[in-house]
Amino acid sequence: MTSAADSFLLEQCQTLRQQLQEQRGVIAQRLGPASIAQPGSYPRSMAMRLLKQRQGLLIRLLLGSASLLRARYLP
Repeated sequence: MTSAADSFLLEQCQTLRQQLQEQRGVIAQRLGPASIAQPGSYPRSMAMRLLKQRQGLLIRLLLGSASLLRARYLP
């Protein structure tokens, strides 16, 4: 009976791996070609790539954070 249980678990594991690979492919397609980076390319993190591509967003984020900190700590 252990052999049947082992084969069932192995089959289930393979099915889950396949589903994960498919989901990763769908996510990569939705994010576009900028999300597919070559190994060792700069920047490696998704957040840094996003901020580097959208510098206006980065500037607004920094200015908004600075104004919030200023309003909170400077009367």
